[in-house]
Parts: sequence; structure tokens; C-alpha cells
Amino acid sequence: MLEDIEIENFRCFQKTKISGFNRVNLIGGKNNAGKTALLEALLLNNCPKPRTIIELKRIRKEPSEVVKAMPERAWDYFFFDLNKKETIKITGTSTNNTSKISKVVELFVTNFLPPDLFEDNKEAKTVLDIISKNDSMISVLQIRVTEDKENTSKYSVIASSNGILSFNLRDSNPVPIIPSFTIISNKDLTEEYDKARLNEKDDEIIKVFQILDPSITGVESFYIGEPTLYLRKDDKRRLPLSLFGDAINRVAAIMLQLINNEYKILLIDEIENGIHYTNHRDFWETLFRLSLELDIQIFATTHSLEMIKAFADIGLENYEGSGTYVELAPNKRTNSIIGIDRDLSTLKYALEHGKGVRGD
Repeated sequence: MLEDIEIENFRCFQKTKISGFNRVNLIGGKNNAGKTALLEALLLNNCPKPRTIIELKRIRKEPSEVVKAMPERAWDYFFFDLNKKETIKITGTSTNNTSKISKVVELFVTNFLPPDLFEDNKEAKTVLDIISKNDSMISVLQIRVTEDKENTSKYSVIASSNGILSFNLRDSNPVPIIPSFTIISNKDLTEEYDKARLNEKDDEIIKVFQILDPSITGVESFYIGEPTLYLRKDDKRRLPLSLFGDAINRVAAIMLQLINNEYKILLIDEIENGIHYTNHRDFWETLFRLSLELDIQIFATTHSLEMIKAFADIGLENYEGSGTYVELAPNKRTNSIIGIDRDLSTLKYALEHGKGVRGD
């Protein structure tokens, strides 16, 4: 389980260390305080692969045509103050039983491909052929991963006038991040639900749907035209999940990522989106319980005071010692971002005494 992270030269973080992470972690702060950027750093430390870079650019809605027109600008928004002369360094420290594991992920940009990339790598040679035939300018984001000062792995993601090119994209598991706005396609939701059903975990999906709408009694998948999930109501009607609104779609995405998770980490941006405040407590109860049962660490961001209060209440009532709240705020002296970690008791005290907990 990840205990702390140190971030250098990444997005809004010049150099920041945040400690005290727990099984379930809630992150608060004002707008542009670095909440989403922290989730991205956590994702890169956990899944430092080309596919993660490509997915982050998709989530950010960075236009692919800009990459083709200006490959040299493809990686700008990963770097603090757009400074690509400095290396991004994200260091995570985890515990494994009684031992500590250090993982260092470095990202840096070159305008050439590393020579050792082509050693017995047919995919790399194919990509080089594509670039050569089109006489493309390239900008290469290189990823270097070191665990416990040894066992180094290297990856490359290439920006060219042909777009983003890479290899090592065979992992078909969804990248474990739920953006604040994305609605997952019918096809992807149905495939994930069938995976949960195959593993006898589909009852958890029904339970969480019933938090939002008690009249839901069942979930079924059908393949008519395209894979689609249908929800059965207590009046026996079947309706496609898309008709139940954004909250059900978003909760479905969160729960299916949690249940089918291969990475042992789940990152949720603006967890409150679409969920009525009266359901916050029951939702946190489900997340705390499943994080422990499935051995998955959760990191979520929020702007909602109601969501923070429900997190503190449920954590203290049933899961004391399993939750941490992290408040992101600028250091008044240096203006760099700091993370203030609070255990559940300290958070509860601050809430009861009207003290600021959202970067105030």
C-alpha cells in the first residue's frame, strides 16, 4: 500500500511530498490546488506505461491535431511551467508486509529514439519505418522506472506528424482512473459487468444502484446491436442504464473499476459528481468495505463539504484507522503546493469546530 509520494517538475508541482496515505484517501482543496494533478501523479507512479500517457492525454481532451502539427509541443502540459529541460520525477514509497518498497518514475523528452529500443523489437522497427517514410519530426517522451534502486524498465512514447505512436500497449485492463466528467460507453460498461458477473461479484453492483434508486431489483446485459446494460425495476420493466441519468452511469463505472481492478489502486476525480448528498454515507460505507475486502487503495478528490463530512463519519463509525484526508493548499511563504494529511479523528474535530479543510 502506498504511504507517501514525492513529485518533482510535474504539472503544478515543482517539488512536493505528501505523506500519511491510508487504505481510503480523500483529497480536498480549492480550484486549481492540484487535486487532479495529484491523481495523475499517483497514476503514473502506479502504472508507468505508454498506455497511461495516451489515456491521460485523452482524458484531458488534448487535441490530436495539435500533436500532428507541432510534435515538439506534445508533452508540454506534463511539465511544471512547461519546463522540459528538467526531468519529471515521481517517487512512491509503499509497504509490503513488513518491508518498504521505493519506486521512482522519471519522464524526460528527447528528439531521438533510444538505440536499445530496436534490439529484437519488431514493433519499434515498424514505427521507425512509418516515421521515416513520412519524414516526420519526432518528440519522444521517455519513461524510466526504477524499483528499490535496481530493476530498471524503460518505455518510449513518440509524438510525430502521424500522431502518438508507441508499443507495449497490450494490457487490456482499464487504466484505474475515473475522470470527473467521463461517461463510459455501453460496450465497455457491459463488458466490465459481465466480467464482474463471471467472478460472482455482480450483487455488489445491484446493492450500490439501490443506494441511488431503491426500486432497482436487477441488472442484465444484452447484445442487441451493441452490448447494453439494462436495469430491472420493481414493476418488472427493463430499461437501458443510460436512461437512469449520469449518477447511475458514473457509479457503475466506479464500482466496476473497483470490483474488476487488477492494479490494486483506484483514482476517482470529483467523487461527489451526480451523487445526492443524502446518499454520501451509504456510498462511503460501500467504498470502505470493498477497499478492505478486495485489498484496493482508493484516492478520491472532492469539492463537497457534505462528502467530506460523510467520509469522516463513516470512517470513524466503522473503519477507524483506514482513512486519511489530504488538504492541498499553497504554502504562503513559497507559494508551492503542500499536502496536509489528517487522520479521521483530526478531520472530524476540524469539521465540528468550523476550521477550514478545503484549502481555506
